[in-house]
Amino acid sequence: MINEETKKAASRRLNLIKGQISGIERMIAEEKYCIDIINQLSAVRNALEKVSLIIMKRHIESCIISGAETADPKKQTQKMDELMKTLYKFIT
Repeated sequence: MINEETKKAASRRLNLIKGQISGIERMIAEEKYCIDIINQLSAVRNALEKVSLIIMKRHIESCIISGAETADPKKQTQKMDELMKTLYKFIT
């Protein structure tokens, strides 16, 4: 589950990303240099990845660790599979 600390950290970053997106929209409207726009888009992508890492860290802390601590090997395997699928989506 997402806790208050995670919500605040993710929300803070998402608000910054909103500002970046607005800036990119202005750059496009003003026909700025394409490379400058691409650089800003890359910065937004990186910022979104950081939000993903914040959420993923919390998921590992709250769900994966508790799943690993259970005596049920099937649940442990399910949680590990879930984490691996999520990591694969994140890196590809």
